[in-house]
Amino acid sequence: MSAQRMHERLGWSPSRSGVILPDYEMIFNKHSNDGGKANIMYSSGDNVEGILYSVNEEDLLILDKYEGVAAKQYKRYDIEVWNHNKNSIAAVAYKALNTGKVSAPTEEYLNYILEGKEFLSPGYYTKLKSTETL
Repeated sequence: MSAQRMHERLGWSPSRSGVILPDYEMIFNKHSNDGGKANIMYSSGDNVEGILYSVNEEDLLILDKYEGVAAKQYKRYDIEVWNHNKNSIAAVAYKALNTGKVSAPTEEYLNYILEGKEFLSPGYYTKLKSTETL
């Protein structure tokens, strides 16, 4: 959710807003050499709070490289999210393909996610902040 990281990857700062992905949860079950990475999984009744960045297809192709789409690490999916007025918005999310047991992320990685604090409810932010790290 880091605006700085998005700027570094795209070379510009897209507009962003807070959204909710219904019936999903965020878990750290994407395997890597330096701790768990975030993933979303279907979970009826749960919600993932996050940030919707307004980008174009060219930007998504750049992000695909960072997310390892060609290497089959993540895959892009079309999803529907809700803004805070409960309006449905078409969006894109990356879901991990190389998954397994939940494992702790590094503190640095979790902090990238926590940078989205201004778009998260206090309860969701507290839940994320309590995630055990390496």
